Amino acid sequence: DRPDPPQNLRVSGVTPTSLSLAWTPGFDGGLPQSFLVSARGPGAPPPPAAILAPGPTLTLGGLRPATPYDVTVRARNARGDSAAAVIRAVTS
Repeated sequence: DRPDPPQNLRVSGVTPTSLSLAWTPGFDGGLPQSFLVSARGPGAPPPPAAILAPGPTLTLGGLRPATPYDVTVRARNARGDSAAAVIRAVTS
């Protein structure tokens, strides 16, 4: 089956140009899973496409200082993607 969405998505660190994220993986559907992470900010170019993370942590770099970003994390396995976990985070 498709994986469950990531749980407890949180910001674990902030700099002027990066956001460090962590989350708890949901049920993997019985298959190996990875995570698609993307960020969108108003008037700010997003990082290139979605980033594929092998585990439940990732640092997004190349962001604009003092900018709010909507960060989306989806679990992915061979059967498809989960629903999204979303958090708003602001660079310092």
